[in-house]
Amino acid sequence: MNRPQAAVADSRSSLHSPPGWIVPLGLAILTAVLTSAVVGDFRHPLSDGNDTDQYEYVGYFFAKNISFTPFPHLNLVNNQTFYPYGLNQVFLDWGFERDYWYACCYRLLGGAGPYLQYYYVYSLVLTAVGTYGLLNARFGSAKAFVAGLIVSIGNVYAVFKFPVHMNVCVGHWTMLCLVATYRLLYDVQQKRAVTLPYLLLWVWLHVQILGQELAYVAGFALTFTTLTVPVLAVLLYRQYPTVRQWPSLSISYAQEQYARHRNRIWAGIALIAISLYLFLPLTLQIAFTAWTFDFAAVPELRAWSHPLRLLIPHLPGLDTPTIPDERFLHDTFESYAQGSPGLYLTLLAAVGLWQTRRRVALWLPIVAMLVLCLLYHPVLFPTLKLFPWFTFNRHGGRATLVYPLLLTLLALPIRWPAVQPVDRAGRVRNMAVVALLVLMLCEWTYTFRLRLNSPVQVASPELLRYCALLRTQPGVAVLDWPFCTVGGDGVGAAEGLCPYYDQQNAVFTFRRFYDKKGVGQYFGRLHPDQIRPFLRDGWPQRLRPERDFTPQDWQFLDTFLRTNNFAGINLYPDLLTEKQLSGFYKHYGRPIAETRFPAAGRVVFIPTNTRLENGPLAVPY
Repeated sequence: MNRPQAAVADSRSSLHSPPGWIVPLGLAILTAVLTSAVVGDFRHPLSDGNDTDQYEYVGYFFAKNISFTPFPHLNLVNNQTFYPYGLNQVFLDWGFERDYWYACCYRLLGGAGPYLQYYYVYSLVLTAVGTYGLLNARFGSAKAFVAGLIVSIGNVYAVFKFPVHMNVCVGHWTMLCLVATYRLLYDVQQKRAVTLPYLLLWVWLHVQILGQELAYVAGFALTFTTLTVPVLAVLLYRQYPTVRQWPSLSISYAQEQYARHRNRIWAGIALIAISLYLFLPLTLQIAFTAWTFDFAAVPELRAWSHPLRLLIPHLPGLDTPTIPDERFLHDTFESYAQGSPGLYLTLLAAVGLWQTRRRVALWLPIVAMLVLCLLYHPVLFPTLKLFPWFTFNRHGGRATLVYPLLLTLLALPIRWPAVQPVDRAGRVRNMAVVALLVLMLCEWTYTFRLRLNSPVQVASPELLRYCALLRTQPGVAVLDWPFCTVGGDGVGAAEGLCPYYDQQNAVFTFRRFYDKKGVGQYFGRLHPDQIRPFLRDGWPQRLRPERDFTPQDWQFLDTFLRTNNFAGINLYPDLLTEKQLSGFYKHYGRPIAETRFPAAGRVVFIPTNTRLENGPLAVPY
């Protein structure tokens, strides 16, 4: 008996259509190739003498101070920096998943390596493929594919943030959590069935975001969920207005779902449990410890971004490096594409919002979040600080990380015009679509080529050999001279504890290569109480540029080095006068090694542990 024609047609279609894994695999490969081109160098650890070094250092600190008895816990109060005084290290730039990644590689592979380059590639590939997987079934493979590219390698702001602000540019779980929340809202608004495994996936993503930067990344997913849940509640109430039926409906739903998806449900529960164990204790420890510090007396950084930046395109002669935007907008510009996800995306979102204007529930949480982010000023209009997870968010422009995704969500429901229009209006609409696509390709091409012209910097082999020598020296600590003790909020700078900020804010991070304690350190946020020991012992006077040491200064330094078992001194000749440099050489002897640290310039190592055993090498003068 012959099969119906429809069945024959379906079977032929399935024979010629590609397998379901082909498109996401292609997306993964494309994203990995493009991201690898951005990274460029996978030979050595990331290092540029600035914020780039901070994130590897946090992973190193994490590896040295994490314990699991019985839950993950960090040894935050120690003297591994600010040596020998010690302090609470709570204000490091945490990103727990990144830190677990680095710590595992550090322990398993033996020391520092190019671990964060691979983590970045993993992050963008996961963002692209995960977005595709969540959107494909609802909006089709073409829209899902483009959306995956937009929120990963097409997120211009985030791509230009790598690697100098890796805490902000890595946001895969936050992005996927936002997409999953939107899909849940879309399904409920469309009265589609929502499976229990999907709800567990949604919950799991909310736990996974705790593994990312809390104040500038994870908080956006929590905010979007907070804005979406009331809308979901209203939609569900309209569908099931009889409240007395809710308990029985819930029980029957759970029983039916368990019968159909038993294994997937248990897998979801297991994933949630594992993620809770890995991330929740650390999140609570950091949050409650940070909240014990009172920063009311510390001036807040007034860093905000003008909403009109949404209209700045990424085109030659029209982008932010070219036009005098700060002169007209009077805001705080931090990095390329801040506030500017791409003009094509802003226009697409506007079209999508117009077409769905009557489906208020679908766009209300997105628009509400955009408004909160666009209007945020940390002092004058702190909209985001309505939420506790944004307590330490001091830069409004960093919300740009999620702008491409929010605008993409607004654009997803767009109904495209017919390929072969029958009237003038249809032809005009098609021309507009073509113009938008051309604009998108032009902006993507321009920004990607611009990004490739800014190569990523890595540690040199000479630097690594220098640090390997320091590792072998007897002693528990190394003194950087001059050193830098400062916070991103300005604490320590006015007091004179970091006379060469631009050159030295990251020199403490190189101890991840030689594994000894250090005196100085940079924190994104530092409390005035934490620098009191330095002020008490008179370090600002000794760090003053071009100041010559007195006999009392040499005596103090001798005692300080000997008493605290220092291996030696990292001396920075480019930051000292000839007289200062010769004074150190006369007093402690000649250096045994030399290299260059990024930004800081030449550095030489003078061993002092054995040389000071019998007192100072020379009479102070």
